[in-house]
Parts: sequence; C-alpha cells; structure tokens
Amino acid sequence: MQSALDTAVRYMLAVMLFFIALGNFMNAFVSPEAFFLFSKLEAASAIIYLIVNGSTALVLSILMLRGNLASRCFLTSIYFGFHLLNSLIVSSRFFGVPAFSTISLIGLILSLIPLVRGLVLR
Repeated sequence: MQSALDTAVRYMLAVMLFFIALGNFMNAFVSPEAFFLFSKLEAASAIIYLIVNGSTALVLSILMLRGNLASRCFLTSIYFGFHLLNSLIVSSRFFGVPAFSTISLIGLILSLIPLVRGLVLR
C-alpha cells in the first residue's frame, strides 16, 4: 500500500511531465528553436530534439501512473537531472551567468523523495 506522500509525488510528477511534453510539442511547431548542451539547435534539428524530449516526458508521465514508484522515480530523476545540468551549461555558455531551471530542480527533488524515503525505511 502506498502512502499519501507517494501518491502525491506520483501525480505531481505525472502532471509536471505531461505539461513539459505539451510545451515541447507546442514549441516544436510554433518556434522550432532549442538549446542542447553546448549548441543552439534550429529548424529540423530543433524539431527532432523537441519531439524526442516531449515524447520522453510523455512516456515518463504515463509510466508514473503505473508500476513500481521507485523505479519510475529513478528514471524521472535521470530526466530532470539531465535537464538541470543542461540549463546550467546553456545559461553559462550562452548568457554568461550560471542559472538553473526551477522546473527541473523541483522535478528532481520530487523524484528523489521516494528514493530517499525508501532508503531510510530499509
């Protein structure tokens, strides 16, 4: 049986990932431009990146609603950790100021809650 905390984390992550996917899909068709690590993507390469990123978020959103929470949170922590690192690299390289994505940080923290809780309860 899941605790209320596990259920809340599961649904918050699923909703966050759904809206991230929606934003990526809209961005791919409205203004195909994206930053990926040390490069700025435009046109076809940006569309491909945004669609793959949106599809990954959508699949993770669906997976959050099914199966073992710990394994799903491990996958989402990798996803949000990558995007947190990506935001730091892009902001430092292109804008000269290291800044992080708040959404990625919140997603990473939410993803780590069940993992840390599982370790503590062992």
